[in-house]
Amino acid sequence: MDESIMQPIIQYGFAGMCGILLGILVWLISKLLAILEKTNSVIAANTEAIKIVEGHTSETITLLKDLRDRILQLKCVKDK
Repeated sequence: MDESIMQPIIQYGFAGMCGILLGILVWLISKLLAILEKTNSVIAANTEAIKIVEGHTSETITLLKDLRDRILQLKCVKDK
């Protein structure tokens, strides 16, 4: 068996590289969580905007139905 892999310098090098990689992973996860938090706030704002648009749409549909009924009751439209 090759004894060079068992030398302490190589073992410390591997341990150091693992520590660096673990630090990078922790940093990336913290960045990902920050982006996720921003994304959740954007999704919440978009959901609220959709609810407002839905309310306006319902009002518009109601007004258009009322307008249609009034137009259909006009004498010039009834005769045709």
